[in-house]
Amino acid sequence: EIKIALKKNKLFKDLPDDIIEYLSNYINLREFKKGRIIFFEGDKGKILYLIKKGKISVIKNNKVVAQLSDGDFIGEMALIEESERSATCRAEEDTELLLFTKRAFDEIFEKNSKAACLILKEVAKILSERLRETTEKII
Repeated sequence: EIKIALKKNKLFKDLPDDIIEYLSNYINLREFKKGRIIFFEGDKGKILYLIKKGKISVIKNNKVVAQLSDGDFIGEMALIEESERSATCRAEEDTELLLFTKRAFDEIFEKNSKAACLILKEVAKILSERLRETTEKII
């Protein structure tokens, strides 16, 4: 079930099956009821959240700035740095999330550099896409 959800997620969809199999051992499933805060702005970022099923609002200055759903993710910077969260995230319906911790990523980085490099490549690609979209909105 976790392997199938990883393959459906935007971040991991292009990873080879052997890497998905390997990563699935480091992923935990957690459910959030509708209205539950997943994390608050200012919290220390230590987890990447992959949306298996449900809908999340990203909130900044009491305004919903983005809505994410099945196959999307939030908190990718937690794999790179342990900085504070830049927004609050709330479950808008009962939501199932796959949690991938910074600690797990660091362990993978030490044990399987191929997997770590592929993950970082996908994070960089998606960050670039998001930056480009944001720039277009500003312009």
